[in-house]
Amino acid sequence: MEWEGVVPEEFAETFVASRRAMDDTPMGAVDHGTVVWDLDRVRAAVGAVAGRGDVLHTVAAVDVSDGSMAGFTELVVPGSGTGDAQHYGTGVLPEHRGHGLARWMKAAGIVRARETYPELGGLLTDTADNNPYMRRVNDALGYLPTHAVHEFQRDL
Repeated sequence: MEWEGVVPEEFAETFVASRRAMDDTPMGAVDHGTVVWDLDRVRAAVGAVAGRGDVLHTVAAVDVSDGSMAGFTELVVPGSGTGDAQHYGTGVLPEHRGHGLARWMKAAGIVRARETYPELGGLLTDTADNNPYMRRVNDALGYLPTHAVHEFQRDL
């Protein structure tokens, strides 16, 4: 399933629950903590994107056995439909991993973005070098590294 903007109300609870898929993202030695998501935080994130004039497009995989979301991927498209779109989070719940859902969802989002916004210049994604799972997904979809970012953390 997919939507633009805020998750449809009938899927809000299961979408919020699926956000925990990002809790164990490999990030190396830098501790970003755990972000606790609730519906207000989801709405605020969409509002921040919309406030910039951009569009948040989400693709989700749904477990047909119970209707819950197994994972999601988000792509922010410039409101003008030009320039570069930026992938935000992609996550698959641990109990659904190993079936190619991340690649399928991300590919579906790419296809929809290209159909809906044919003037896009490109698609960007950020992935930690020590996240082999998402690196494989991005490699399979044709993403190429363009730069490196180094993060350092110090306890105070």
